[in-house]
Amino acid sequence: MGLVTLKEFFMWMTVVNFGLFMWSAIMCIYCKGFIQRIHGKMFGLAPETINAFLYGFLGFYKMVFIVFVLTPWIALTIMC
Repeated sequence: MGLVTLKEFFMWMTVVNFGLFMWSAIMCIYCKGFIQRIHGKMFGLAPETINAFLYGFLGFYKMVFIVFVLTPWIALTIMC
């Protein structure tokens, strides 16, 4: 596997993961009431707890995306 193939792989992985992140963020913003009702019934969680979890989830996803997906693609782009 050459550097060009690896760069293309990371590019598409960046596109897919960015799309998933944006979809998750949009769902957390616009479907918050639905998410709170479902998880409140399933696990008996308070809306404040669910909001904190969603905020933490999006932050963790963003950090993992930057470190393991975006940064390697930028490094490979600079190299090639």
